[in-house]
Amino acid sequence: MKIKNKIMLMLLIVLLLSGSLITIIWYSISRQLSSIYLNDISNSTMLDAYHAFEYLLTDTSYMATLISSNEKNIITPIKNLNSKVLKEKGQWNQEYLDNKRIILDYITNLNGYKYYIAGITVAVNQECIFTTNSLIKENSVVYQKILEEDQEKMKYSMVMLEPIYLENFKSVLSSDYVVPSVRAILDERENIIGYAILYFDYGVIDQMFSANLPQGSFFQVLNEKKDIIFSNQDKLIEDIDSKKEKDYVYNTFLVKDIGWEFSMAIPSYYYIAGIQHTTFITGIIIGIIILIALMISVFFISKMTNEITVLSEHMKQVSKGNLMVSYTIKNHDEIGKMGEKFNDMVMQIQKLMEEVLEKEKERRGSEIAFLQAQINPHFISNVLNNIVWMAKMQGANSLIPVLNSLNSLLQNVMHQENDMISLQVELNYVDSYLTLMEYNSSYDFTIEKNIDSDTKQLLIPRFILQPILENAIYHGFPNDLSKQGIIKLSSYQKDNKLVIEVEDNGEGMTKEEISSLLKGKKKERGAFNGIGVPNVNDRLRLYFGENYGLKYESTIGNYTKCTFTLPIVEDK
Repeated sequence: MKIKNKIMLMLLIVLLLSGSLITIIWYSISRQLSSIYLNDISNSTMLDAYHAFEYLLTDTSYMATLISSNEKNIITPIKNLNSKVLKEKGQWNQEYLDNKRIILDYITNLNGYKYYIAGITVAVNQECIFTTNSLIKENSVVYQKILEEDQEKMKYSMVMLEPIYLENFKSVLSSDYVVPSVRAILDERENIIGYAILYFDYGVIDQMFSANLPQGSFFQVLNEKKDIIFSNQDKLIEDIDSKKEKDYVYNTFLVKDIGWEFSMAIPSYYYIAGIQHTTFITGIIIGIIILIALMISVFFISKMTNEITVLSEHMKQVSKGNLMVSYTIKNHDEIGKMGEKFNDMVMQIQKLMEEVLEKEKERRGSEIAFLQAQINPHFISNVLNNIVWMAKMQGANSLIPVLNSLNSLLQNVMHQENDMISLQVELNYVDSYLTLMEYNSSYDFTIEKNIDSDTKQLLIPRFILQPILENAIYHGFPNDLSKQGIIKLSSYQKDNKLVIEVEDNGEGMTKEEISSLLKGKKKERGAFNGIGVPNVNDRLRLYFGENYGLKYESTIGNYTKCTFTLPIVEDK
């Protein structure tokens, strides 16, 4: 991909990420503000409905208190009805009629005082129930429900009962339902002697609660028994489809005075549709801004990367072998500096190529001279075999092991077609080398081997053990035969790796000497094959990586141990 395209791609990614991040942050904040707004609207709507209802409730409670506390027109007549004989020969007597008239006159005068009060009733007992109209046919049923309520609560506050259905009264009322509101009538000892009942027009409540609600809203009122006092929908709030639950904002309010619970569910789209539309428009605007910014950026980037394209074409020419190109510097900016370096590089390449050609000529001459002076190893091997045969003929048996070992080493050198050989083959090569060293009277040492059988056929690079052993003999033991040397050679597998250890009981080395040994490039004079310890370590790292190679540890005057760490390589 061209650098121009990379820059534009990166710029596009940055613009998209920035725009997306801004949009996400803005959308998140908008959602939070929308949520706060919805809750505020819901609370406000709930409180407005409650305050409107509270006004009616306060007036109704006042009327109920006014009726239940009227001594002359309510309490005294009720006492008379409870204490005196009211029937003679199965007929109501004058005492009953007089007290009934007093109560009815009083509550009839109050009837119509509030437009939402559909009727007023005073209940003394099961038989004495006086009402201003004929809304309720079964007054005894209402009285029985009153007796089932909390009597102590009705002594000091008004209690709202569940709505009552009225058939064929839609022409008189705005609804087919009324809601009874009850307050106990007490004597001077605070004993209940009767009940004042005011009937709410249910339709007024419906209009009050539903008037300001958006279409599709749910509003319901439950009493302490969880009976439905009011609901503006056929389906209750708890029956709303759970999948669409997130589309509503919910609110609940408890009216402690009467124990009613107001619950509201308003469709959120009614209030946040404008916000969602604004969010959509904002997203489009951000997209247009990003597109315009991208177009402007493409223009300027193309202009800036023109020179890079020219420089790139010059580099292609150089890669094809044309070293006569030269970049014309127009500006002294970063690209201009790159052009200067490019011109310098071309000149350096020309100079280096001339030097390489000259050195290649010299190397070719040296190789020809080396080949001319080289002796055929097969010829040497054949000569050694003839010497061994002659030694046997003349009885010089002591020479035979030395000559055989030397011949074995030469055979190994001649067959180097494989870089990897088995550990057993390498050990055979080492044995031939050690046989030659045993006939060197300058050193006195013995070999102890501990080779695990499961490691003998594992593959290792050839010629890695002999340089380590040679270093142990030459530098570990004194050449005056004053100390019996011991070399321990062992191999085993550990942590899925091949470990080979070469340990001697020689003079030991300091940390500085170990570091110099591993980094040194100088060949030892008199070395058998010119392969030194650094060469072995470098080869192992080159073959297998930095986690493999040699590790030395030593104590002065005590021992030196070289540890090979190699991968497990099996012959296929």
